[in-house]
Parts: sequence; C-alpha cells; structure tokens
Amino acid sequence: MLVDDKVKEYLAKVKSGSPLPGCGSVSALVAGLGMALSIMVYNLTMSKDFYNEYDISIKEEMGKWLKISNELFEEYVKLIDEDVQAYMNVLKAMKIAKEDERQGKLRQEAIKKAYIDAINVPMKIARLCDQGFLPILIITKYGNPNARADAVVGAILLYAALQSAVIIVKANLSYIEDKEIIENTLKECNILIEKCKSVKDEILNLEF
Repeated sequence: MLVDDKVKEYLAKVKSGSPLPGCGSVSALVAGLGMALSIMVYNLTMSKDFYNEYDISIKEEMGKWLKISNELFEEYVKLIDEDVQAYMNVLKAMKIAKEDERQGKLRQEAIKKAYIDAINVPMKIARLCDQGFLPILIITKYGNPNARADAVVGAILLYAALQSAVIIVKANLSYIEDKEIIENTLKECNILIEKCKSVKDEILNLEF
C-alpha cells in the first residue's frame, strides 16, 4: 500500500519511470495534506483556553466539522491507492488480445469500462474536495489566530487537488464515446470548480 510508504519512498515512486503512482494518487495525497492542516488548526484551537470562552453553539459547530474533517481525511487517504488500482485496470484491459472481431469487441468494452472507473476515482476526489471547504472556512474564522495561515494553506492545497482531479477527469473523458456521460461529467466538474473557488477565495480574503 502506498499510504504505508515513507515520504521519500512515495516521492521516489512518483518520479520514477513508472506511470504509477501518477497524478490521481498525488491529487488525493494533496487533498489529504490540505485537510490534515485544517485538522491541525482545529486541534490547536480546541485545546486552548480561549476556546472555552466561545458560545456553546460555536463549540458544537466546530466539533461537528472536526468530525467531518477527520472522515474526509480518511477518504482522501484511501483514494491514494484506489486511483492506482483504477489505472492498473486500464492497463490490464489494453493487454487483452484482439486477434479476431469477437476479441476486439471484448477488448473495447473492457477498455471503456476501465476508463469509466478511472474517471470515477478522480470525480470522487473532486466531490470530496468540495465537502472539505466548509470545515476549513469555519476553522479559518474561529480558529487559533496563530495557526490561521495553516488553514488557509490547507484551502489552497484542497483547491489544487480539486483542479488536478478535474484535469484528470477531462483527460480520461477523451477515451469515452458516450456523449451523455461526457456532457454530464463536464457540467458537474465546472460546477464544482466555480463553487469551491468562491469558498476558497472567501477563505483567502479573511483578515489575519
């Protein structure tokens, strides 16, 4: 499992001549790093004396979003390896023999299914990135002022992961012939980018 690698080991695999792990796995890792920074700020806030002065409603809100942040973090971590497996299935489908018409059709169907699965993983990354911005916004507003920059950087990383996932989706869509799938997927990608950009910009514009 890639998630069990040391940092240097993972980076060595990324820069090697192998296509795996590639940009999808890295995107999931970047999303995880962004959320990890946010969780750090939650912990650096809820352990401080000034946190006790907050209204109970704010405390409950922060507790809720910390729980969600931890759940999202775990999902991002899983996707580091899930993306690799999805692309391995594409490579496997491409190796299917095509010596006659029947085999050729089976190969094409296998490749199509594999690419759809390869699209689903970065789409999941993008959708989960979307869910991560509100908890980061909350902790940027109410978090420890000394660690606010960490939350802001977390938002930047999360948006980078989202953009990366969308680029991967678009690249893989070029192998899909189903116009409805292409249209609906591109529409969702554009909505996610615009929606998250708005929240990301709000986070970046908060005063330190």
